[in-house]
Amino acid sequence: MEGKTVAQSRVTTSRLMLPQHANPLGNVHGGEVMKMVDEAAGLAAMRHAGRPAVTVAIDAMTFLEPVRISDFLTLTAELSYTGSTSIQEVR
Repeated sequence: MEGKTVAQSRVTTSRLMLPQHANPLGNVHGGEVMKMVDEAAGLAAMRHAGRPAVTVAIDAMTFLEPVRISDFLTLTAELSYTGSTSIQEVR
């Protein structure tokens, strides 16, 4: 089986943050951002594997600044390692 390059599995997703994604102060819920990260990572893993994939673990996530209503959030996911039974993504 021939290997794939990082670029072949790279995924970029974007979403406009709306009031339903946020609290009354206008800050987008961290869980909403985490959901988007999980979706982008899953898409990259599935693109690479050519079949369904799920997130088993995430080592850490740190929010450096708030995401606000009307922000356009763009995420890029790409593979950094593949093994015989696992894929690691970093971005």
